[in-house]
Amino acid sequence: MIPRSHALVPQLPEQEAAAKAIIYVEDKRAKDPTWKCYSSPYAQAFLRFLCGKGKISGKSLNQIRGIMWDKEDKIPLSSYERALDDFISSRGRYCPTPLPSDLARYVFPETLFRRSDRQEKRRTREFHQYSRREQRKRQERENKYACLVGQAEIDLAFQIPESLRAWYLRWSQSDIKQYDLERMLWTWLERCPSLSHLERWQYSDCPVWVLESDIRDAAASLTTEQKALERWLVPDKLTVAVRSQV
Repeated sequence: MIPRSHALVPQLPEQEAAAKAIIYVEDKRAKDPTWKCYSSPYAQAFLRFLCGKGKISGKSLNQIRGIMWDKEDKIPLSSYERALDDFISSRGRYCPTPLPSDLARYVFPETLFRRSDRQEKRRTREFHQYSRREQRKRQERENKYACLVGQAEIDLAFQIPESLRAWYLRWSQSDIKQYDLERMLWTWLERCPSLSHLERWQYSDCPVWVLESDIRDAAASLTTEQKALERWLVPDKLTVAVRSQV
């Protein structure tokens, strides 16, 4: 007779849901390696197979054996989702907070019997090292992008309608996202009274180059007085430089 601990059919719903989630995600990733790279696919699939819905909630968390979620603890559900995704994807080898340390007992009991204390410490250390490396890389990418956007915003602050074309040609060829270019342009337009006839709703479904083209056309028809006003509204570079040093 096969012992219950070695049964092929999972004894608990959590075990079956985890097994299905891993198979489901790995099958998707085999077809498309970039599938849901920035979400929590393992956690969402696990909850869907266990609770019927992939969206995390306090109710679904409390359906998982070993977890007791209380909104009074003020721990965001997103923290549970990320931790659960790491837990499922590592097959219980890594159990980050706020998950209970003994959750593998209910979801991956075979892991507890298979690994030694030394292997567990090594894997946990390697996972933390990998996570820190990835976090540093991600932070460096975000900082680099934020710096690039900041440079473009500073450059734009000193442009007038007639010189906007040069600014757009330069920064549209950079790594700045189109929606950030559009956001910067609309903020800049608030300073330009001669272009107040351009309204945001008119460009809701248009690419950003359409807006830039209309600004260029409008700038070409400005009167001498309007051009003088636009130049007068440009912030003084020396004043800005002094303020930035204070």
